[in-house]
Amino acid sequence: MEKKRVLITGASGFIGQFVLKEIAKHEDIDFFTIDTRKIADVSIEKQELVSLLDKEKLMEIIKKYKPNVIIHLAAIALVTHDNIGEIYNVNVQGTENLLEAVQEYCDNRTRVILASTAGVYGNQEVEKYREDLPYNPANNYSYSKMITEYLGKRYKDNLEIVTIRPFNIIGVGQSENFLIPKLVEHFANKKEKLSVGNISSFRDYVDVEYCAEVILELIQREKIDFDVLNICSGIPTSGEMVLQLLQEMTSFKPEIEISKNFVRKNEVWRMIGDTTRLSKFMNGKKSQSVKDILLKMLDYYKKK
Repeated sequence: MEKKRVLITGASGFIGQFVLKEIAKHEDIDFFTIDTRKIADVSIEKQELVSLLDKEKLMEIIKKYKPNVIIHLAAIALVTHDNIGEIYNVNVQGTENLLEAVQEYCDNRTRVILASTAGVYGNQEVEKYREDLPYNPANNYSYSKMITEYLGKRYKDNLEIVTIRPFNIIGVGQSENFLIPKLVEHFANKKEKLSVGNISSFRDYVDVEYCAEVILELIQREKIDFDVLNICSGIPTSGEMVLQLLQEMTSFKPEIEISKNFVRKNEVWRMIGDTTRLSKFMNGKKSQSVKDILLKMLDYYKKK
């Protein structure tokens, strides 16, 4: 039986590294990564250092490897990234270049898993966000992802485009530019003072390992009967609740300062996903609880 050829962009990123670990468990999948950074655990012949903005080189790689499935994770994913032009260049132009190359050199109906964000929903007047809600992005990162979703729709006559909308993916190895790893690191190292932004908004936190399992299922499933999928838990958790859990787990209480520098304009105060479609797709399998994810992260920082 011929192996499924999977191309991953952004495999050196937080989610990408866990997707690679999942794929490595399956002998029926061959993979190739394109990235702007070398990936230590991947052999040199399985990766190519290339920017998505280098259209010519991208075309060469796609023509040569001719993947059956593309997992497009590469993006500037930090909401607070201050180079706005770079956000749109990488996230929009880079996606356009990739889709053009895949349409040109891959078989008809090649599957492309496009990573978007729950941020495209923005503020909504409903308790849980279903996949059919209208767009209402609140920042440049989310706007750029909304545009990439529209781009994907332009290629759906030739390619099978499946868009994933991850909510707040957390876990071991995440950059401390993000709130949860920043909090866990402070508690693990018992730092006396902690500066945070808005901790009263509610978010939907999902274990990165579960996110990778969902992506693997999207690679392997023969038939997919939707074009957009939330990756979420459906459970609202505030920053205050996370702080409470960390205090209970560590028996430590730092001085907490709310800093204006960390409070974002156009804040989305509540962003919780509807899990109906995801639960059916994953046969009821769910993400670990926030408490269990925090325990793993604390353990990681204590051993570091």
